[in-house]
Amino acid sequence: MSTSYERQIDGIIEALQAHVLPNNADDFIRGQVFSVIFALNGLKLAADWKAGPLLQQVRVQDDAFAAVRRLADGMAHPEIPAAPRIEGDIVDAAHIEGLRDDGDRLLGQLLLWATGEGVRADNPLAASEIERLLRGSICDQLKVELATTPKSMLQQIAGGDGDKAATPG
Repeated sequence: MSTSYERQIDGIIEALQAHVLPNNADDFIRGQVFSVIFALNGLKLAADWKAGPLLQQVRVQDDAFAAVRRLADGMAHPEIPAAPRIEGDIVDAAHIEGLRDDGDRLLGQLLLWATGEGVRADNPLAASEIERLLRGSICDQLKVELATTPKSMLQQIAGGDGDKAATPG
């Protein structure tokens, strides 16, 4: 997605939030405006979905793989891919998604290994640090996923999201 397209969508949403919602008390019209905001967010995410968030998740995984490789030096461990796994600007979403999914599988295997009794007995400090790192990496990937998943329209209406006049600024 181009920056200008994203700015255009953000500008429309900002205008609706700043000028239309606060100046309209009609619940039906406010509901329609929330529907439009929801649809615009969906369009923006659909345009960026292909590569942006997937690349972020692969980079989070690659950082975790590099750190685990460093921490597990000299230990017998499952496969740890060389990082970075993506060079340059790859835009093939299917390829990036495959790397992300493979990375999820490998992170899961490493987490099972790090929490196993054998590793805990051999090097409890390294095992704990690797486990903490892997769990943090998984949480960071989920944050990317949640940031790129639009809230439901009803959640936005109920929570007041999108109505900047309702929140002190």
